[in-house]
Formats: sequence, structure tokens, C-alpha cells
Amino acid sequence: MPSREEARTRVADLRKRSADQLTRATRAGQIAYKYEGMLGSQPVSLQPLRERMATLHRRLEKRHLESARLQELYAARLEVWANVSDKSQVQPMFIDAVASAIGVTSAAIVLRDQNGLEVFAATSDRTARLAHDLEFVVGEGPTGDVSMGDEPIHVDETTLRTRWLRFGPMVIEQGVRAVIGVPLRQEPGECLGALCVYAPQPVVKEPVVAASARVADALTHTVLNLPGSIADDQAAATSLFDEAAFHTMVNQAAGIVSVHQDCDVGDALALLRARAFADGTPIEALAERIVRGEIGL
Repeated sequence: MPSREEARTRVADLRKRSADQLTRATRAGQIAYKYEGMLGSQPVSLQPLRERMATLHRRLEKRHLESARLQELYAARLEVWANVSDKSQVQPMFIDAVASAIGVTSAAIVLRDQNGLEVFAATSDRTARLAHDLEFVVGEGPTGDVSMGDEPIHVDETTLRTRWLRFGPMVIEQGVRAVIGVPLRQEPGECLGALCVYAPQPVVKEPVVAASARVADALTHTVLNLPGSIADDQAAATSLFDEAAFHTMVNQAAGIVSVHQDCDVGDALALLRARAFADGTPIEALAERIVRGEIGL
């Protein structure tokens, strides 16, 4: 984790990136406005092209505006943390800004490789973390369905109990009443993972559903730092997820467990998830204790 001085430097960088996204949004809006003004003009044969260009650039405008908002939300939170004297306060994470932008407290982002294996996860609070760990343990749930199906899902309390016979009742016990899952994809059929929202209400309101879709789009195209990914206007996408260090620790612990238990790393990671969920302990805390040699599985 960065020091407070490093956090202040990062805040400045975030605000520069936010300003850059606003500039890109303005440019996209201007292009959209130009094509919208040409709708109905001659020659009529160019009408479909004008409509596509107007629609495309309005979408880009919304994407860049959402990206700017995400980065400004994170910058504001990080700035407060960097300037407080109370060193016991927990540093905010980018996933916290993601949840705030959607209008919820419990959100998770999960990325998977081409084989469907999880390679990254970030959660905003205890509820999201428990839901994610539970999904990993029981082998069913929203992030897996969204990643494999490449389609958004919206599951209310009634469907939650029947769609996932193990995950549903157990996650309801943790206070979750509805789930939204949105695929993270740059191209149709190329799903990188999922953004999930866990709601305490039995039905999620439409503004939250719409915000989830906007945020997922902005994340995929302007924030996630993925191999070969290019953000709009050929600018390299930039990772804002400090949780990468968390995954390094978890993977290191999984390697240790695999040696001690004589199993492969995938099974070792499953053991870690199961133990963390059973104990009600954050998996990163459990992993750190294993790496330090304080406990074993």
C-alpha cells in the first residue's frame, strides 16, 4: 500500500486522468452533436452512417464521463485519507469508489482467464467478500454465470433461492436479497469477468441497474489494465486496483498449502477459500498468517 505522501501524488495523477477523460468526453460529444445535426440532410444514402456515428460518440461521451467520475470519487476518498492524522484509518480502495458510483455499498469485480479461472478479485465490504468467497466454495453464483454466459443478470430474492440452490439460501443468510451481474467485455463474446452488486433489498431499483451497466462499460474500456487492452483513443488502460498485492499474497499462500497438502494450487486455493469462509476471516488475512508461518491448513 502507498504511504500518505505517495497517496497525495496519486491523487494528483488521478485528477489529471479525470480531466483527460472529461476532455475526451467533450470531444466525443462535439462529434455526436455534429452528426446529429446532419440527420435528415442529403444525401439520404448517408443517413445510416450518420446515425451510427452519432450513437457511437454519445456512447463514448457517457463512457468517458463515467470514467472521470470514478477517478474523481477515488481521488476524493484517497485525499481525505492522505491528510488525516489518525493512522488507524483504513486506506480506501478503488473498488470503494466503484460501489459509491453505482449507489451501493456491496460490490465485487472478478476477472477470469481464457480457461474461466479467476485471476483477480476486488470486493468493497464484508458482505461482498463473503458472497464472493461463498461462490468460490460452492462452485455456483453470479460472477461465474455472467463470465460464462456473457450476459447481464438481475436476480431478485425469489429467483435467488431457486437459481442457485446452494449459493442462494446461504448468501441470503448473509443479508443479500438481490444480485446484479454485469459482464466486463470489450468485444461481444470476449468476457473478461464480471461486476456484481449485492443488495440488501429484495428488488434492485432501476437507477442502480443502469449505473452498474455504465460503470462496467467504463471499467472495461478505460480503467482495467489487461494484457493487450487499449482504452478509447488508443490510450493504454490503467489499473487502479491496489488489490493486485492482495492476490499476490493469496497465491503465495496457496503455493505453500499445495506443498503441505500435496495438492495442486487450484485445490489449495479452494481450501483457503473454504477455511476463510468457515472462520468468517478475510482471505487476505488468512493468507498473510500462512505466509508468515503462523498457521497451517
